[in-house]
Amino acid sequence: SCRAEEGSNDFPTARQEPRPPGRHSEKSHFGLHPQGGTSVNIIHSMNTIPNHKSKLSAGKPPPGKPPIGLSDFPTLIREGYSYVDKSLFIRSVLDSPPQVLLFPRPRRFGKTLNLSMLRAFFDRNAPGGAELFQGLAIERSGEEYTAHRGRYPVVFLTLKDVKTQDWGQCLEHLQLLIAREFNRHEAILASGVLNDSEQNQFGTIQHRTCSRTELEGSLYNLLLWLERATGERVVLLIDEYDTPIHTGYQEGYYKEIISFMRNWLSGGLKDHPSLKKGVLTGILRVARESIFSGLNNLAVAGILEAGPFADKFGFTEPEVEQLLADSALAQTLPQVRQWYNGYLFGETVIYNPWSVLNFIHEQPAPAAPHWVNTSSNDLVRELLESGGTKIREDLQSLLAGEYVECEVTEDLPLRDIREDSDAIWSLLLFSGYLKPVGTRTYRNRVRYRLAIPNLEVETLYGRIVDHWLTRHIKSKYLDDLLDALADGNVPEFARYLQTLVLNMMSYHDTTGGEGRMPEAVYQSFVLGLLANLGDKYRIRSNIESGLGRADILMSPVETGRQGGARGIVMEFKRLAKGENMEEQLQVALAQIEEKQYPATLRADGCREVLALAIVFDGKQLQVTSDSR
Repeated sequence: SCRAEEGSNDFPTARQEPRPPGRHSEKSHFGLHPQGGTSVNIIHSMNTIPNHKSKLSAGKPPPGKPPIGLSDFPTLIREGYSYVDKSLFIRSVLDSPPQVLLFPRPRRFGKTLNLSMLRAFFDRNAPGGAELFQGLAIERSGEEYTAHRGRYPVVFLTLKDVKTQDWGQCLEHLQLLIAREFNRHEAILASGVLNDSEQNQFGTIQHRTCSRTELEGSLYNLLLWLERATGERVVLLIDEYDTPIHTGYQEGYYKEIISFMRNWLSGGLKDHPSLKKGVLTGILRVARESIFSGLNNLAVAGILEAGPFADKFGFTEPEVEQLLADSALAQTLPQVRQWYNGYLFGETVIYNPWSVLNFIHEQPAPAAPHWVNTSSNDLVRELLESGGTKIREDLQSLLAGEYVECEVTEDLPLRDIREDSDAIWSLLLFSGYLKPVGTRTYRNRVRYRLAIPNLEVETLYGRIVDHWLTRHIKSKYLDDLLDALADGNVPEFARYLQTLVLNMMSYHDTTGGEGRMPEAVYQSFVLGLLANLGDKYRIRSNIESGLGRADILMSPVETGRQGGARGIVMEFKRLAKGENMEEQLQVALAQIEEKQYPATLRADGCREVLALAIVFDGKQLQVTSDSR
C-alpha cells in the first residue's frame, strides 16, 4: 500500500488524500453526450411531469416517494414514484456502433431498471409504451430515436436470482427462465413460420423436456424465429448475466456454468443475423477467454471509461441534490455525500442510488449502511480473510486512509483470483467496494491507486477486521483496550495490548518478510485493533509529519467532542539481539520528539498529544508515554 499524499493524481474528481472516506472535490465532472454538452439528468416526480395526469397517479404513492427495491420501469412510472430520468440511456445505446454492449456495474446501481426501461421502449408487444415516456428526455431527442419505440421484438432474461447450491439445480433454474421467455413468445407457434421440427423443438423448450444441447441453442433459435415471425430483428436484453457464474465459483460448479454460458450466449450474440442490439449487464466482465471468445461485436462500457454511459447507472450529484430538495432534505447533502458518494465512473462522480433512496425513505433516521447490508458479502470476506498477510496489511492501510496500488484486471478469471492480489483488488473495485483515486505508469503499464469510497463501505471493512479479531479474542478485551487508549490510561492500554498479543500474534506472520521493517508486522496488528475507533479518530500510518514519518497518528474526528482534544502518536520498535527494552523505549520517545511527529496533530487542532513508545520482543511488550 502507498500513502495517498504521494505522487500526482490523474483523477480530478477525487482528492489526493482519500481520507475521510466519501469526501471529494466539490466540483463534479459529468460525462459528455455524443452531441457534446453536459449531461445533468433531472429528477421527475412522475405525478408532476407534464402530460402525466391524474389517471396515472390517482390513489398512488405521494409525489417524491422513493422506489425502494422497485426495478420494473412501467410499474414505477404508472404508480407515480419519483424517477431519476435515465432515459437518455436509450439514445446512447442506439448511437453506439457496437452491436452488443456489456455494462459491468456494482449491484443495486440501477442495472435491472435500465434494462426494464429498454424493454418498455423497444418492445412491439408492450402496451402503452408511448405514455410511459411522456415528459422524459428521450421524447425530446427527436424522431430519429422515437421512431424505434415499440418497433422490435424483445427477448428479456434476468439471471439475478440464479443462485443455487449445485450445478443440477442451476441448470433447472436456467431451463425454467428460458421456458418462461419462450412462453411469452408462443404466438410464434400460431404464426405459421415454423416447420414441424422447429415447432417440436419450441415445445420441448417450453415444457422443459429439451436436451442440454437444445437448451444451449435456445437463444439462437428464438431470435431467428422471432425475426421470421415479425419481420424485424430482435433486441436481446440479459440482466445480471454473471450471477450464476459467481455462484458457480463459490459453490464448486464454475467449469460447468462457464461451459453452458459460453455456448448459450455465443448462440444469441455472435454474428447472429437476427440480432438488432444486444445489451448485457453484470457486476464483472468475466474473462473473455471464458465466455466471450470470438465475440468481435462486443463492446464493454466499464466503470473506468468516460463517455455517454458514465452517468447512466447510479446518481450524479445534481440528481441527488434534486432528490433531496424534493423531499425537503437539502440540508442533509453533506451527510449523504460523506456516506454514499465517492464512486467515480469514467470522469463522473456517482452516488450509491440504493443507499440514497433508503436514506430518504428512513428519514429522520441518521445516515447508516444500506447497500452493504443487502448482501452477505461472503466472497469479499472470504477473499480478504484468506488473502494472506499482505492483503490483511493492505486492508488495514485502507482503513487508515491510505490507498492500495495495483494493476487493474478488467477481464477477471474468477478461478485464479485467490492467487492474484491485483485481481482481488480489481474485483473489489468493480463490485463497488473501492474507488480509483489516481494512476501511476510503471514500466509502460498503468497501475491504479484505489481507496475506500465512503463511510458506508468503510463500515464493511471494519466488520471484516472485527471478524478476524473476534475469531481469536473476546470482544470485551478489545473494547477495554480501546477505552483505555481513548481515556489516556496508558498502563491499562499496555496490559490489554499484552493480553491480545499473547493470544493472537501466532495468527499473524511475526517473522517479518524480506525487505520489510522489523516492526511493520506489529504496527499492522495494532492498526487492525484501532480500526474500531474509526468513528472517533482519524487514523493514519506511515504519514509524513514534522521531519519524518510517524508510525501511527490519531486525531479526534471532532476536536473537543468525540475522543476529546487529545491526539495520539505511536512509535514502534522491535527489540534486536543485545538491545535493552528500557533503552529502546527512550529511543522511541526521543524519535517522536526529534522528528516532531506531533506537528500534524497540532495542525489538526489537538491541544494535547499523547506520545506512546511501544517496544516488542517476540510476544512480550512494554509501553511508555509522554504527554506534550
